Amino acid sequence: MKKVYFLSGTMNDERLWQWVFPKLENIIPVYIDITPAKSFDEINELIAKAMDTPGILIGFSLGGFSALNFTVKFPQMVTKLMMICAAANGLNTEEIRLRASTIRFLETHKYKGISKARIQQFVHPKAANYDRIAELIVAMDISLGKETLLRQLKATSKRESLMDEVSTLSMPIYLLGASDDMLVDPNSMEDMYLELENGSFEIISETGHMIPLEQPGMLAHKIQNFVEE
Repeated sequence: MKKVYFLSGTMNDERLWQWVFPKLENIIPVYIDITPAKSFDEINELIAKAMDTPGILIGFSLGGFSALNFTVKFPQMVTKLMMICAAANGLNTEEIRLRASTIRFLETHKYKGISKARIQQFVHPKAANYDRIAELIVAMDISLGKETLLRQLKATSKRESLMDEVSTLSMPIYLLGASDDMLVDPNSMEDMYLELENGSFEIISETGHMIPLEQPGMLAHKIQNFVEE
């Protein structure tokens, strides 16, 4: 049995993986909760605390970027890295402006929860069990709440590009993107892949940003193969 460490995205908790973990064989999934962190440095501390020995990191979305950031800072601690719907590029000026506007709004208004329109940006319209996926996203959002959203937005808004650093990494790195991801452009993942010494890159077709919920069986299979390689 091999430990594999998992990180979720913004306003996600361990439930993100609830349809993936049961399908993994000879793997002990260790979930690392990064929601309490107030900076990427604190995220690094949470990862380091969870990993007692060098191991495999798998991160989704914000968790993918966070896993990469940790790997860049502590390459000796990561034997393999898998990033799902995440890339090495930082936030551009417009994204930073939008985040700042969102933070100001949340600080002065009541948070009404994630909207249906926002969920439609996350999930492919033809996803199997779309309604069930949407319910789970809403449930995670309610559980984590406004304070967590504000904390995560503030903690991760200073997200500088790691593109210059990725070429220095020599461990196997697997990038898995989605054809219809409206949040992370698969082209930005390909740009990162081209800089990697030991990288691989795949895109799942007819899938939105939420691969762990939309394609749990396929994702579990790909994780299994990557861990066993």
